[in-house]
Amino acid sequence: MKKNDDSPLKFYAKYSSLALQMIVIIVGAAFGGREIDKLTSWEFPVFTVSLTILGVIISVIYGMREIFKHK
Repeated sequence: MKKNDDSPLKFYAKYSSLALQMIVIIVGAAFGGREIDKLTSWEFPVFTVSLTILGVIISVIYGMREIFKHK
């Protein structure tokens, strides 16, 4: 009996786990930036902003690589 590799549940699990991993990357970068900004006590949260942007860029690159991964 052949397995159905195109089942909707498989696609849902794949993309929901990818979304969760991307969220963890972004939130982790933002949290790390916030903690560094607490140590520096500058007026503008430089590390929070820059690490959050970096986290978004990294998570988008990671997501694109996972989506377009060759079988």
